[in-house]
Amino acid sequence: MNSGGGSNVNIWAFPEKTPHILQVAYYHPLQELRAEMLRAAGYLVISVLGNNEAMGLDGAMVAAADLVLVGFSAEHPVRSAIVHWFKLHYPNTPVVVLQFHAWERFAEADVSSMSEDPAMWLAEIGSTLRFKA
Repeated sequence: MNSGGGSNVNIWAFPEKTPHILQVAYYHPLQELRAEMLRAAGYLVISVLGNNEAMGLDGAMVAAADLVLVGFSAEHPVRSAIVHWFKLHYPNTPVVVLQFHAWERFAEADVSSMSEDPAMWLAEIGSTLRFKA
């Protein structure tokens, strides 16, 4: 698990009002870039690389997430599987999936967003969190 910047982050040390984003990425350079963008937007980010790492997280850490962001650098079935897993185990936590192709559909995701425009998916995350509140 990477909590960013090469340092360990105590997720409990942040104010409760700071939204917690759990990012599941599949390509390390994009994982770091998205985490930096999310932090710059004011979110607390816990980031993992791949489905196995995501499913291996401590349940309390996953439950503390206000939203799950699933990256686009894996095949559709791999990403669909993690969306399904989160919705099965954490049904009240919104899941935003970044699409690689416009034709991709993630029926269980709360939001699917085209990945090439960070402003778009950051806006989708903000909107989803406001709607959840």
